[in-house]
Order: sequence, then C-alpha cells, then structure tokens
Amino acid sequence: MTKGEETPRTETVAGEFQRKLDAWAERFRGRPTEELRALLLLALERERIVAVAYRDEVMRERLASVAMPEESRALIRQALAWAWRDEEMHAIYTRGVLLRIGSVRVRVATWLSHVAGALAGWAVAVRHHTSFSRAPISTLIASFVMFLGRLGGKVPKPMRDKLRHLTLREYCALQVDAEESASLGWKRIAQVAPRVPELPPDAGTWFSRMHSDEDKHARIFRALMETLGEGDSVLAPTGSLISEVGHADELFLPRALRSAPLRSHPVGQGGRVVVHVSPAGESKQEALRRAVEDAGLVEVVRARAEALGRPISSLRVLVRVSFMLGYHRDDRSNITDPELVEALALRLRELGLEDIAVADAGNLYDWFFDGRSVHEVARYFGFTSPAYRVVDLEAEQVPHDYSRGMAQSTIARSWRDAELRIVFSKARSHPVDLTHLSIATIQGVGGRFDEFLFAERFASRETALLMPLLDFPPHFALIDAFEHAADGLVGILGCRRPPAPRRLYAGADALAVDLLATRHLVGGEPLQSPLLRLACDWFGDPRSATQLMGPDEAIPGFRAPYQTELHALMGLLSIPVWQFASGRGAAFLPAMDTRAFPPKSGHGQGPFWRLYRALMRALVGP
Repeated sequence: MTKGEETPRTETVAGEFQRKLDAWAERFRGRPTEELRALLLLALERERIVAVAYRDEVMRERLASVAMPEESRALIRQALAWAWRDEEMHAIYTRGVLLRIGSVRVRVATWLSHVAGALAGWAVAVRHHTSFSRAPISTLIASFVMFLGRLGGKVPKPMRDKLRHLTLREYCALQVDAEESASLGWKRIAQVAPRVPELPPDAGTWFSRMHSDEDKHARIFRALMETLGEGDSVLAPTGSLISEVGHADELFLPRALRSAPLRSHPVGQGGRVVVHVSPAGESKQEALRRAVEDAGLVEVVRARAEALGRPISSLRVLVRVSFMLGYHRDDRSNITDPELVEALALRLRELGLEDIAVADAGNLYDWFFDGRSVHEVARYFGFTSPAYRVVDLEAEQVPHDYSRGMAQSTIARSWRDAELRIVFSKARSHPVDLTHLSIATIQGVGGRFDEFLFAERFASRETALLMPLLDFPPHFALIDAFEHAADGLVGILGCRRPPAPRRLYAGADALAVDLLATRHLVGGEPLQSPLLRLACDWFGDPRSATQLMGPDEAIPGFRAPYQTELHALMGLLSIPVWQFASGRGAAFLPAMDTRAFPPKSGHGQGPFWRLYRALMRALVGP
C-alpha cells in the first residue's frame, strides 16, 4: 500500500474489529461491567501478542538484515523499541486491573489470556521475521500455533494471508492496521469505563492514554512504511523520518535527534566518571573528598546556582541514600555507609550549602515488622549527623502528572523541590538487573515501590523508577563500594561475606556511573541489565560520551549474580517466584534484628513461612 492509497475499511483488521465492537456494544447493552471485562480480556491478549512480537531482540535482528544507513537503522530501532515498551505497559496495566476487580473466574481467564497472547506473539514474530530455511522447527511450531488460532477464531480474516515471512515494509503496513484496531478498542474501553464504579480511580485516564498511544504507534509505523521500498531499501531521506517520528513523540527518536531540552537532560549526557580506588592508609572521608572533587561536584553546585540565578546558600539539597533495605547492624553490606554520607554533607556545607536533607522510603519490610519507619531505621543504622536532616519520601508524596509512563501519579515533595539532587547508592548485585545502583536507588521517590513488584501491579518496576528520573533527574551520583559491596545472587538483600573493594564511583550522570560500575562489578555487557537497557532507551546510551578517570578494572573477588549455571537458572526464575510463590515477599525476609524490629503477628510469621525462609536463605542468602 503506497502513500495516499487506502484499503477499504471492510478489508482491514480495524474494520473487522469495529464490527466486533459494535456487536459487543449491542450484546452487552445495559451491562457495562460485563462488556468492560470482555473488552479488557481481549485487549490483554492483543497487547501481549504485540509486546512479545515487538521484542527488542527480534527487531534488532530483523533490522540488521536490511541494508540501510546506520543512522536510519538506529532511528527505526529506537522507534520500534518505544512501541514495544508502550505495549508492555498497556499489558501490565490491563492485567493489573483485571486481577484487582475480577472474580476467581475472571482472574483465571486473565492468566489464560496473558499466556495465550504471549504464545501467539512468539508465533507471529517467527512467521513474520524468520524463514523456514533458517529455523525449520520454530517455523513449524509457530505455524501449528497459528493453525490453532484460526480454528479458535482468534486470527482476523484480513490477517490470515499475512502470517508468513514479510518484508519490513509489509510488516509495517500490517502494524498500521493492527495499531488502528487497537486504538478502536481502547477508545471503546475509555467510553465504557466511567459506568463501572469498581475500577481504580484513574483508570479512565490511563485507558484514554492507551488510546492515544495506539494512534501514535500507527502514525510511526506509517512513517516507517513510507520510508521503505518494496525491497526494504530506504527511499525517504532520514530527515523526513525524523520529522514524522518526532512529531508523534520525541522520545521515539535517538537522543541526538531530540530537541535541545531533551538532549541536555542530565541523565544520559555522559561526561566524567571517577573511579577512586583508595590506597592503604587513606580514610573513607578523605577518599570521598577526593572522589567528589575529581568528579566535579564543585562545578555542579556552581552550575546549579548560576542556572537558577540564586546564591549557593539558598539551594535546597536532597541526597537519596539507601538504608531501608538494612535488616541488622551485623550486615551493613547493602546500605550506604552513614559515615560517608556525613562526609558528603560536610563537604556540601563547606561549599556554602545549608539546607541538606538525606532521604529514603519505606518498603515491604514494614508489612512484617514494627519499628520500620524511615526515622527509626535511620537512627538504628547511625544516620544521625547534625550535618543533615532525615526525610521520609513516602510521607511527602504530592500529586504530579508525569510526562511519560503510566500508573504513577505522585512525587516526593522534597525531591521535586530540591535544587540540587544527589543519589548516593550502594554497590549491590541484583538477580534480574545484575546490579542495584544509582538508577535503582530512585525507588520510592514516586509512589510506594512495592506497589510495582507483584502480579496485580499497574506498571513495571523499571517504568516506575524511570518516570521520576525523567521529570526530576539527579544532578550528581555516587556509589559506595568502600568497606562492603554486597555480591552474589541477591546482594540487594544483604551478604554474609562481602568483599571490601575500597572504591567510590562518582559523576554528574547517574546512568553513565551505573553503566561503568556494573561493568566493573559483574563483567561483560552492562546492557544485559533490563533496567539499564530501558534507561538507555529513555535517555540515550552515554558510554561513547563518557570519560573515565581512574582504573578500568573489575572489582577483585566480587561474585556476579550469575556466577554459576545454578545461579543463572535461579536468576531466571526469580521474577515468577517472587511474584507468585513468595507470599508477597514473606519467603525472602532476611534475618531481621527482632530486638529492634519486632515481628508483626499474622502473615509471614507461621512455622511454614519460617521453614520456607530458612530454605531460601540456604539457597540464595543473605
């Protein structure tokens, strides 16, 4: 289909789907709750199909097979990656709504739609992008799945002759039709939602957002289609594609092609990253001063004051640290060192800053133990310096309309209002993201983070982390790998025998700092981390613009989360086990200091859970 041509509506997926929607509107007349459930179950299956079929690794491989300039390839890949991320967000939100408002029967149907959509998405990706000669077994299995889908009436008639290997142009043309049909579905869902009182308060807003997203995706796929010739050669100059994609959504463009405000965003800009390895005899306080001086903290402070046209003494500073994951004074491996935090605060005061706050937020430990408020845990671990005050981010949540993402609508007032935001994280391993450093420490700046960890969540934890980062970025980042670095499969929860690297990482770009530190901590490619890979889609990959100051060496003795095949398997299983078999975290509670944090009665405290936890600690620690 060339530009200007229009397939008759009755021959399109969107046309067939509109007739289905009209029939359902008549069938469910006067029963909006039943209609909405049917619409959401269908939407979940369709969103899962495209979320799996648009997977980044699938599209990267497909784009690599097409001859085009690298600039065009990078642009198309970025646009497709964002479409994939959006579809993932839609699927997660839809599933969360169904699981929260549905009966047992609806919840079972939800999971069936979830699985069916994933299987169909895999099959569609194989048929569209893989030839029989390259992958005969996968192609045969995918063809059988598609056959079952046709028998079950799941494959729209206009799509049946397109379940084959397509050129990239044909694929984009098909997606225009599919995205237009999805837009129709979300439009109808948004119309029905106000008549269903049991929905979450903001559901109508998010359904309308998804309707808008699908329209945007259709526009982008149309632009991609018109850029490609019949043999997938690039017809249009890159400039026209930049214009079309940018008008749809600037974040669908690579960072270098975005407008000046987004190109100058502090996260993803690169710059200097300091790796300070402290020699014997140097105190931790001296090490911190050297690290922040070399990383340009003074310049960052002066630049903030100049940009705001205010004296340095008037700037409000918020330092996001991590101590709420701490569980016992005997294991400080997974919390930021309070002595280093005090040293940072004192250095900031020397620079003329007076209003300095140190902040953290509650987590699911307070479901199971008393005494777990931010101020109580801060006192327990020694965050009591007169050089700063302690702030509870959860207690300071105020409404905020995020410029990107879904299902999060508040921000901590102190983080929002701070003129100088610093994140001071701990060097820790993570079973999914490889490491848990500066970007991950942002958790709790927005909504309570445990709302994004389980199956009924409304958004992914990665998206929840990056939303505040886009609107209210940190201006400086530090990683404490001095006396302890929590390693192994679940270093984030603590570590029995942590190494002592005597290192500090520092820089103005939190993402650049994390990418370098991750490479030193676990070795290999840092973009194997789903969180860091997503952050690079949002903000750009800063590695080519990063200047390393210090040794470019792995941390000796640090055990990566996937150091053995068993640990790799356990890491793969960590998300489903956490979501469905952890008792909402009860199975992974650490050996809490119960004198300071007495157990609450109820869930997670019976003999079964104590035995389960003992088994988990034996397997993964801490």
